[in-house]
Amino acid sequence: MTFFLSGDKGGKLLTITKEFTFDAAHRLCLSDLSEEENEKLYGKCSRFHGHTYRLQVSITGEIKSDGMIINFTTLKQIVKDKILSRYDHAYLNDLEEYKTMPPTAEAMCVHLFKELGDHLKPHDVSLTEITLYETPTSKATITAD
Repeated sequence: MTFFLSGDKGGKLLTITKEFTFDAAHRLCLSDLSEEENEKLYGKCSRFHGHTYRLQVSITGEIKSDGMIINFTTLKQIVKDKILSRYDHAYLNDLEEYKTMPPTAEAMCVHLFKELGDHLKPHDVSLTEITLYETPTSKATITAD
């Protein structure tokens, strides 16, 4: 059963967003480049360093009979199980998904979107956007097509 807003005849799609933080370290480098070439390409980010990342996950769905599109607790558990358990306090370069691509904010957004999208489908919601803040003033965002 779909919950309807007063006066509506059809279900309404809403988007909710939950924010998470995690700490991780990385370095931006390409394995086929020398240290000097990596430094020229990535600057000081070619050296080992860390960030406190902010991850915003936005999902869209119909309001169900319980008044929610998904329980925030359920969303939190999915992100914790699939992302935070692997990423928090990790050296990102060691993760399989970044063996051939440096763990830039952009590459991370793409991977996180694919990973979470698959795990949200059974909950009858759509992942619509992921924003990843690498610093308070630098972020990458990916949205659904």
